[in-house]
Amino acid sequence: MNRLAFSHWWPWLGFVIALGLHLWQLGQPAQLVSDEAFFVNDGRDYVTHQTYFDPHPPLGKLQLGAVFSLAGFTPVTWRIVNAVEGALIVPLLWWLVWRLTRQRAAANLALILALADGLLLVESRLGLINVPYILYSLAALAAILKALEARRPGRWLAAAGLFIGAGLSVKWLAILITGPAAALWFWPQLFGQRHHPEQSRGIKAAAWMCLLLIPAAIYWLTFRLHVGWLGISSGFWQLNRQMLNYHLSVPAAGDPYAAPWWGWLLLWRPFVYWSQAVGDKMGAIWSLPNPWVWWTGGGIFLYSLVKGWRQPAARLLNILLLATWLPLAVINRIMYSYHALPFDLALIMLTAAWLGQWWHRYRRWIATYLAVAMIVFAWFAPWYLNIPLSHQQQKLRQWLPTWTAK
Repeated sequence: MNRLAFSHWWPWLGFVIALGLHLWQLGQPAQLVSDEAFFVNDGRDYVTHQTYFDPHPPLGKLQLGAVFSLAGFTPVTWRIVNAVEGALIVPLLWWLVWRLTRQRAAANLALILALADGLLLVESRLGLINVPYILYSLAALAAILKALEARRPGRWLAAAGLFIGAGLSVKWLAILITGPAAALWFWPQLFGQRHHPEQSRGIKAAAWMCLLLIPAAIYWLTFRLHVGWLGISSGFWQLNRQMLNYHLSVPAAGDPYAAPWWGWLLLWRPFVYWSQAVGDKMGAIWSLPNPWVWWTGGGIFLYSLVKGWRQPAARLLNILLLATWLPLAVINRIMYSYHALPFDLALIMLTAAWLGQWWHRYRRWIATYLAVAMIVFAWFAPWYLNIPLSHQQQKLRQWLPTWTAK
């Protein structure tokens, strides 16, 4: 990445703080939480050579299996991959906003808002597979942006292809980010970005190979490793058909924690990963973004849809937000609040981009905005970090009538 980005100390500080938050009491609860029961046990199946079926591609579970093979099976080892990869997302957001806006203020604001985001924190502290596919997908976007400004874009296009393949090999939803990332190279003007002036036929052919063939090869190799490690007879196409059939069979409603895409901006129904009595108190883990940043960011998003199309940074982020939101309207299956994590991170970047633009004129107001964001984050930290609260304290945090634990 750019020398300027890595000579600045903010992204490194952000990574250290994020890692500290992610690792704090990482082994608690000392038992499987919610969907950890699926993904963590699937990862352990590689060690015990037990055949399993999961409706998602295997890379996320392969990562867990590798850790279990090296360090054993404990609450810390089944969460450590997400903790580190989630911490890496924070400086990556800094770089993306800096590259799009060329403003350090905007990049620093993105880093602060990411550190104050509860949804990223919670997803990074559980043994799930949402964080890896988002990290790889955002890395692919960063590589494409580097390719657009590089004299020799081949290595960056190859890196983008590797990250696209890795993201799709964890979860198909990676296409919501990797799709726009690949399109950015082929049609940069659509995203408000400048194309590299030297576009020879060789570079165009290399781009198609890097952004289509390399991801396909990574995806196929992931399944080959999965089949070989478990010693199963199912083939590539058979496994993918089974995965597709599963998703087509999932009902569209019926779960009390269902959070359809149209209710995301309202933050209508957060998913409760964990809820258990601890003496006379209650411990809980909620997949809840920072409400202050989310609701104000939603207003900025609506403003940007009207005013932001002529600005390169806002235009690209507008498209990214729409790409991580509107396609879910046609997915006929139950959605939950944690499916909004890609949208959440794009919203943070857009909010930071606009605040950075307004920084010199409204510095005091923006500083106050950040202070409120940190206060709200601290208020909901018990829900993010599983700190037991009294029933009265729990109720004080249930700001909407739908914020309830079943």
